[in-house]
Amino acid sequence: MTPDWWLLIFCVFGLLAALGATSGIVNQALWVSEPLICAVAGIVLGPLGAGLLTLDPMTYPADAALLREAARFTLAIAVTGAAMRLPEYWLRQNWRGLVTALGPGMVLMWLVGGAIGAVAFGLPLLPALLLGAAIAPTDPVLSAPILTGRLARHAVPGFLRDGMTAESAINDGLALPLVMLPILLMRQTPLEAGIEWLLHVALWEIGGAVLVGSTTGWITARVLRWARQRPDTDGTSLLTVTIALALATTSGVRLLGCDEVLAAFVAGAVLNNSNRQFDVAEHHERFSQALGRFFDLPIMILFGAAIPWAEWSRPGWRAVAFAVAVLLLRRIPAWLLLRRWLPWNRDGRSALFAGWFGPIGATALFYAMLIQDETGSPQYWPFISLAIGASVLAHGITGTPLTRLFGGTPAARLTPGETPT
Repeated sequence: MTPDWWLLIFCVFGLLAALGATSGIVNQALWVSEPLICAVAGIVLGPLGAGLLTLDPMTYPADAALLREAARFTLAIAVTGAAMRLPEYWLRQNWRGLVTALGPGMVLMWLVGGAIGAVAFGLPLLPALLLGAAIAPTDPVLSAPILTGRLARHAVPGFLRDGMTAESAINDGLALPLVMLPILLMRQTPLEAGIEWLLHVALWEIGGAVLVGSTTGWITARVLRWARQRPDTDGTSLLTVTIALALATTSGVRLLGCDEVLAAFVAGAVLNNSNRQFDVAEHHERFSQALGRFFDLPIMILFGAAIPWAEWSRPGWRAVAFAVAVLLLRRIPAWLLLRRWLPWNRDGRSALFAGWFGPIGATALFYAMLIQDETGSPQYWPFISLAIGASVLAHGITGTPLTRLFGGTPAARLTPGETPT
């Protein structure tokens, strides 16, 4: 390795060590999120700064592949960690609300995002729907600073945090059918596209992911239970097991051609509900924060180095209008409209909070690279990366002040874990 590579590695892991040593200080004192700091670090290390990390996914397939695979494994670990944070049987008790959020909610975000892209950039119908599908899912990497930590525990009621956590983790994998439908319609007749979408995407990729994820999570849970009952077994680290489960599930499901992100969440959820003997502290905040800093944050450094600045500047004011419209219209109106069917944010204030904090991040980056690989066209990356950049900036600087403001409302004074009446 060249000295520049060693310098890059030193800078990246030095930053992660600094963020770990200052746990909580960055978010609460500086009012800046750790993902935003990492994105800025990527810009500093990238072509506009030191030039230590140069990524151009629009030109070089190897760079696009690096971003895609890094985002894939980041999401697998992030959604598994999110599943481990949910209370026991939460998914079973709140499935009706999740169906609303992941059904009508996702479709509304998909259509609104596509409409914004069509108006702002004049995209035709199918490319606009493809853009809307990529930015529809919320991101567990950018959501973590808002939903975990001391400030979140005191300011945001537990039932709202759990709802936002579950939604942001599950919709990453469920966005795949929305992404694949326009791609298939570009290649085939509507009838052929519909048949392939139903049989291959919905049944095989989604259904297979649920089946494989459930199986691997159940097997892991049984093995752990057996190991803990043996007197000669050393203490098992839930963190180590969960990381291994996420990576093994992702790799295995990838070989089968199923939705690996959804499979990782399902595996984590099954393991979570089957092993309640683990220490609560490790099971929740420390576990999530350790995962986030070491595995989730580096993807934001890669994103900062891959920002297509020249392509962002070409649309002029339309780029700014697109970013603002996506932040304000993609999610907030839908969550206000659907709030009576979402038990964790039925009041207007909670719906506004959950509607605003539906960030666009690593999930959209993953789907941007997937779209580029499937269509062979790099035209989508400037639009999708613009939405990511706007979300990283906006949610990175509003997370702490708006969470503190929300903490002063009556809804936020509920005991963590308490459900609304």
